Amino acid sequence: MLVLVGVLVVSALYLAVNARLARAGRELLDLQAHRAELARQAGDLTGRLADLTTPKRMLERASSLGFQPAHAKDIEYLVVDGYSPPPGFVAPRPIGSPPQPRGGLSPAYTETLGEWLQRMLSGIRGAS
Repeated sequence: MLVLVGVLVVSALYLAVNARLARAGRELLDLQAHRAELARQAGDLTGRLADLTTPKRMLERASSLGFQPAHAKDIEYLVVDGYSPPPGFVAPRPIGSPPQPRGGLSPAYTETLGEWLQRMLSGIRGAS
């Protein structure tokens, strides 16, 4: 009898675990289907946005709202005292390109070639 009760308890635990696993698997499938549906909707909305923002549609919409293309006589420029525009854009050098000399010597160089040669020669003479 004790063995039969033990087998029934183990079987009941096994069924409970399998039922939970099946439920979790079904929830996972439902979530994956929902994600796929959301991805499809996002694609549809992206397509609609692209269609609505084509230049032709935008011009039609602007003209229906009363806008018209600006001509040179319609443009007014404002001068702001004290405003200095930002410096122009300087593109960085591509990776791996050789460094460009900036002109002038590095501050690490404190002697000329002649002074260096003289120092080396005097060092050789002093060693002999």
